[in-house]
Amino acid sequence: MDEYQWWLDHNPVYLHSGAIEQIKLIECLNPEGGTNDVYRAQYWIERPGETAHYAAREIVLKICKYWVPPGKNRLHRLNMITSSFQDEIRINNLIKATNIEGVVQSFGGGIAGRIPYLKMEFIKGCSLDKTFTTNISEEELIARVARIAYLANTISQFHYYQVVHKDLKPKNLILCQDPEHINNHKILICDFGYAQAKLRESITEYGGQLTPCYSAPEQAVMGENLSSSVDYFSFGVIMHEYLTGKNPFPDAMKIFVEDKYHITERYLEHIRTGRKNIFESDKFPEIHQWIDALTTFDSFERMQKSENLFNIAHKLRERVNALGYRDVNTDFLWNQLREYRGETRK
Repeated sequence: MDEYQWWLDHNPVYLHSGAIEQIKLIECLNPEGGTNDVYRAQYWIERPGETAHYAAREIVLKICKYWVPPGKNRLHRLNMITSSFQDEIRINNLIKATNIEGVVQSFGGGIAGRIPYLKMEFIKGCSLDKTFTTNISEEELIARVARIAYLANTISQFHYYQVVHKDLKPKNLILCQDPEHINNHKILICDFGYAQAKLRESITEYGGQLTPCYSAPEQAVMGENLSSSVDYFSFGVIMHEYLTGKNPFPDAMKIFVEDKYHITERYLEHIRTGRKNIFESDKFPEIHQWIDALTTFDSFERMQKSENLFNIAHKLRERVNALGYRDVNTDFLWNQLREYRGETRK
């Protein structure tokens, strides 16, 4: 952290007006490590001759780890890391330009000396995995279905703009818990490091291009040319886990660890045949079938069986509204649908 701060202090960003962007790191948000280092930070702008600070706010600063182990083609591997990080900055800029709402917003990237970084909004809340529980009341289930509908719609918007996330998992989803934020009570997507990213070595925390339990099986054998089908698979797993507290592939992580953190035939066979879909609800009978379809092993068969995510979002919204429930998630979906239809708001 001290080294990063030194680079930031000695390489401030100068704006056209002569003002200077300043960043002060506060705390590390991923002390367990990862592909990049992530910090909560304070951001502000200083103007020449003035003591007051402007545009002060807390942000999240994602810093590219510019390091790979020594060995063959090390320079090439280092270039691939920076190239992938620049891809993430471009994808975030594209998403911001399209006004897709259900994401953690980007404030742009920069380079402090040799340190590439990406500025993002700081969201008060928690990652979705912190909300998983098997003790879900009927009232809470309805609220969770509304949030899942909103998430499905957000993913469908990515696909409309031909963006495939490729690494949807609970740790990359933030449940906003800030009454002052426009997206309070919504699930927001972050970390677009692997959307359209070029192939590189350390693409997940385990290495390779697959996050166990959440990534589609085709990601184990295909480094490139992955389609939106991978996001469908991940969404199906997340939906099941968020609504039941259980991963539909109960032994996937155990097998992955036993096989020394490698994707093996035994792991893939469990994904092919070991699914346990325990979601049951008289109020949402379609969800069980949707989870089965979304987590189908074969990618072609998966897309043939699966409902479009946009349709899933609005069918769930209709079901939730019919039960007399509405919130910011369903209101957003309803207003969006009216805009698509060209209806005038009252």
